[in-house]
Amino acid sequence: MVIYERMGLVRVKTLYVSDLDGTLLNQQSQISDFSASVINRFIDQGLLFSIATARSIGTVFDIIKKIHINIPISLMNGVFLCHANDPQPAAVFPFPADEAAVLLSESRKVGASPFFYQYDTIRKKLILQYLDLAFPPRKLFYQLRKDSFYKLFVQADTPRLFNDCIPLYINFLDEYDVLLKVHGIVAQLNNLQSVFYFDPVLKAWYLEVFSAQAGKAAGVKKLAQLVHADRIVVFGDNNNDLSMFSIADQSCAVVNAPDEIKQKADVLIDSCDNDGVARFLLQQLS
Repeated sequence: MVIYERMGLVRVKTLYVSDLDGTLLNQQSQISDFSASVINRFIDQGLLFSIATARSIGTVFDIIKKIHINIPISLMNGVFLCHANDPQPAAVFPFPADEAAVLLSESRKVGASPFFYQYDTIRKKLILQYLDLAFPPRKLFYQLRKDSFYKLFVQADTPRLFNDCIPLYINFLDEYDVLLKVHGIVAQLNNLQSVFYFDPVLKAWYLEVFSAQAGKAAGVKKLAQLVHADRIVVFGDNNNDLSMFSIADQSCAVVNAPDEIKQKADVLIDSCDNDGVARFLLQQLS
């Protein structure tokens, strides 16, 4: 059974997609019991509900286990789509291997230290190569993820692509001036795109780099295609959500989002700490 909504005289199938950090998750990086209860009630009635996040399989499965998501989810800014609790990709937008080599080399020349993500097709896990953890937020990033079942960290003097692996993603946590230089390098590479923003959880500037074919917009479009949705409603709070705002029929920003994000949204909803996504669904669907 699927919930259909009436738009005038037409019945439409709507896909609802939420960002995680700062949107569906509260400031403790958790889904509240109230939000889980509301969303699960609607999913059990046929609601098409998914997530679009920069997070990977290494952390997402445990975070969303409270929610009975029964359609694919979009991870790593639209690079990797899979079903909840199943690391086998439903769709993937690989990082161009030749440009990965260029970026890894050139970024070292400006003093940047990357995390290079690869998907191991044999072990069905992510491999993250890194140079060092000298920058405190980079160390915190590692500490928060190192025990994940689906993620293997490997320190390497020279990151490289392993056999039987698909290159997915490169991210950087560093001082603003360093990342600005890396951002300039990415701009000169034809098949890449990046998202540059301040991460409120790590309290540091964060640069995410991935295929120009990916992005949250591409991931959400693919989700809509997979579930045959007629309409898309999205929820977000940060710069990497703006691409999916641009392709949605309705975009919703939580009130805790920066002003520049709220100005781009069609609707403002309650904060992440006050279950904004769940309360919006209650208002719209009850």
